[in-house]
Amino acid sequence: MTFAAQQEGTHMLGEYEGASSHVNLATPLFDSSLPAIRTSIAGISNAKYEQLTDGSKEIYKQVLRVFERNKLEYFLFAGAIVGYVRNGRMPPWNDDLDVIIFEDQIKHFETVVLPLLRDCGYVCWPVAAPYTGGGYHILGLQQDTNTRRASIELADGIRVVVPWAQIDVFYTSVDSAGLIRNLSGWGMYHTKQIPETWVRPGTFVHLDSLRARAFSNYEKDIWHEYGNVAANIVVHSHDKVALKLMGSDWEKFEFDYDALLSTMVRGMPPSLCRAQLAGFVANTDRRLDMPADANFDTIAKVICERGLGQVNLTGADQSFWVLDLKRLFPGVKLDVLLSTEKEAKRAVHLRRFIDGVKFSDPAVRKIYEDCLLASDVTFSSARGCST
Repeated sequence: MTFAAQQEGTHMLGEYEGASSHVNLATPLFDSSLPAIRTSIAGISNAKYEQLTDGSKEIYKQVLRVFERNKLEYFLFAGAIVGYVRNGRMPPWNDDLDVIIFEDQIKHFETVVLPLLRDCGYVCWPVAAPYTGGGYHILGLQQDTNTRRASIELADGIRVVVPWAQIDVFYTSVDSAGLIRNLSGWGMYHTKQIPETWVRPGTFVHLDSLRARAFSNYEKDIWHEYGNVAANIVVHSHDKVALKLMGSDWEKFEFDYDALLSTMVRGMPPSLCRAQLAGFVANTDRRLDMPADANFDTIAKVICERGLGQVNLTGADQSFWVLDLKRLFPGVKLDVLLSTEKEAKRAVHLRRFIDGVKFSDPAVRKIYEDCLLASDVTFSSARGCST
């Protein structure tokens, strides 16, 4: 089901034979005691699983673009390709990307690609013991290595977790039998029997909004690693299992999941209704500096009620909401005030949704401009920079 259909509350019940009587298989994935609101930056507010979000996809596209522009031979595998084999899409709980690179690529990765990613504002750190030497983690959005659970206020009394966008790079060798092995035991291939010929030279696949290089024979790899992914549904990420249905039909589960979202989840903040949004007209002469403590619900409500055409977001966490504000109000100009290094780097990563940036001091501006230039965007094309 499309997101638009979910927002409209389209009911699919009855399209699946026996839908009126069967138990919804996806129910355990959500906490029914909490509000269910979908946002582009944080996913579904009452989901119990780690989430794939539009914000994460934006980061993944940028990082993969850096890989490809700098001719890094990488191969996407694991959860994203499980989804591709199963139904051509990444699973909603695919909260990171996993790629392997072979030993002949490590020097190029560490001397060229990693420094560029750091210059672009990404946090990159090597895998820690006991897997030292096994590869790297690349993080975006939060620019913080302390927690995966940073939260922001969606509405009064409702906080949501913003997933950090994570790409794990697994260093890989080929043994004397021609089988691939992850270095330092980090990953799944140090114990599996996967021939290099299944991997190289690779093939490009398109899933969701991403284009990525996968194994040459990705289907054989997925069946070897995970079995029949059309019959086994495992919602599992980072040692947390939210649901495990072995021997279940994926089409039935997908129907249940979409039907549950269509009846449970709303795609706008609590203070807005569809009629208000449909009647909104932006007035380019009306602008407002949002109070730094205004949450997403308040910002959206004020924009809609006052017919604002330009908004200056002044709070430290408010720039997280630019994807959702552009989704709801595509004609409203969004400026952000940047006061810290973390905010500056986040604004570079979300620049497609930001119309202008302002800075609290010259040091923050320099951080922003340096990251922007490193991201292969000339300073003259950056919009609305002012002090």
